[in-house]
Amino acid sequence: MGETAKELVNGQSSAWRRMLTHPFVARTSDGTLPRETFDRWLTEDYYFVRSFQVYLAELSAIAPDDEAREVLAGGVAALVPELALFEKAAAGRGLDLAVEPSLLNVGYSSYLLSTVREGWPVAITVLYAVEKAYYDAWASVRDTTGPDTRYAGFIANWSSPEFAAYVEQLAALVDREVLTEAMELGFDRVVRFELAFWDLVHG
Repeated sequence: MGETAKELVNGQSSAWRRMLTHPFVARTSDGTLPRETFDRWLTEDYYFVRSFQVYLAELSAIAPDDEAREVLAGGVAALVPELALFEKAAAGRGLDLAVEPSLLNVGYSSYLLSTVREGWPVAITVLYAVEKAYYDAWASVRDTTGPDTRYAGFIANWSSPEFAAYVEQLAALVDREVLTEAMELGFDRVVRFELAFWDLVHG
């Protein structure tokens, strides 16, 4: 992580600690998260990831060069097995993935799409914020999650070395930009959305 990406994360130190210690993360790790809570998260996050596909496609269209497009292509490709993981889990749990998402979820997904119109520096910052938050949260409990814990497979998915490398590639793209107030605001909004999303699904 270079200077711009580091500044963005360091500017959110308090909120970052809240994400890493959020009850949703902790209870998913130790296996005590109630089934209905996990099911609620599964259906909400499936909608989010489907919307995320559209966001990445639109972001790729404004990418400044082949290096950036190649990084984003890797992110798009990773969503295919991720969605399959959701669909397999939902089928095994008897869940309907076509349920109406929460308004918070719709708002978060819509916000991501709206940043494309703000231009590449803000939009890539927002993408980095989403992926960095997810990786750091799940990586923080990766080594304390037993392999037989109910949700271990999901935690492994978002704390893998491959995902870590992708997040670092995004950080490198952010580091090419001069930090602006608009980038800081975008990063801050993602952090607030993430915390609110986990509050919502955790109940």
